[in-house]
Amino acid sequence: MLLRTIRQNTQHNKTLLMTFVALLYGITSAPAYAIEAGQYYYFISDKCEAKGPQTPEERGAATPDVMLFEVLPAGISDYYVNMNTKALINYTDEGQEYLSSLESEQAYTAGKTVNKEDSHAKDSSIIHHDFMLQREAIDLKSLIETLNGFSQLQTDKGYYFKKLVSLQDPNTRFKAITRVRLTDNGIDNRMQLTDYSSSYYPLDDKGKASDTPFISVDHNKALRSTIHDFNSPYNIYTKHSVCGEKWVP
Repeated sequence: MLLRTIRQNTQHNKTLLMTFVALLYGITSAPAYAIEAGQYYYFISDKCEAKGPQTPEERGAATPDVMLFEVLPAGISDYYVNMNTKALINYTDEGQEYLSSLESEQAYTAGKTVNKEDSHAKDSSIIHHDFMLQREAIDLKSLIETLNGFSQLQTDKGYYFKKLVSLQDPNTRFKAITRVRLTDNGIDNRMQLTDYSSSYYPLDDKGKASDTPFISVDHNKALRSTIHDFNSPYNIYTKHSVCGEKWVP
């Protein structure tokens, strides 16, 4: 009887402790999805399925040495992403540094969906790891300065210019959102970069953001476009997304 009471009290104390820890760290009942922390390097693939040459020598010769992103643990069931902005070679140094600066404070969430076509997991699931790098209001001057650093390609600069001159009110403020999405489709040590973008939503006089962005900048596309030469047979695999493979020493 005494032993049973001790066990009950011990279990009760464990429950209280776990509840206290959950409250302390803001843990909810939402499930946690683990990521293999580390540096992820580009490799030739289609939705993280390896393509192209497979022997180590041939693969090394055909694959550019590009680190895409790094995932770091940040507390209990939380992560931090560090994008390789230096890989955005068509951006100015200021543009690269600005994007990196947005990573100082970021919010992480994750969710699971079922996708039998693209998933390699036993339960046919795909896990999206979302990192919100920026959510703030900026004025038109700040938007123009930001866009000036994002690309030096004439096609991009022309698109930005046409959008900016179409703006009716020069006092318009914008809700700036920059985000990253990494997708795990069930292949160990591989993560697909499915979103890396900045979007700017006009704010009305009450501070409410439009549902449609005024300008969106696809940093993912900018990164992908420079990995292979335009005449490379592997360029087709960077058309829609790229996959990172964790570097294992």
